[in-house]
Amino acid sequence: MSSDALWYADMTTGPNGQDFTVMERLAEIRERYGPDDLVTRFWKKAEPALIEAVRRTQARAATQPM
Repeated sequence: MSSDALWYADMTTGPNGQDFTVMERLAEIRERYGPDDLVTRFWKKAEPALIEAVRRTQARAATQPM
């Protein structure tokens, strides 16, 4: 998917430029916004698709020559 690389970048980078795993990033969002915030609820619904996009991007990157 064409959006995978964008989602990968967003889901592996923290608000201050930190390197995160996708699971760390999702936890950071939940912690920052709280469980009832609209942002947290959106990411919770989108989580499976986001995780899969990150996995697809990592798989594609692993097969590319350096």
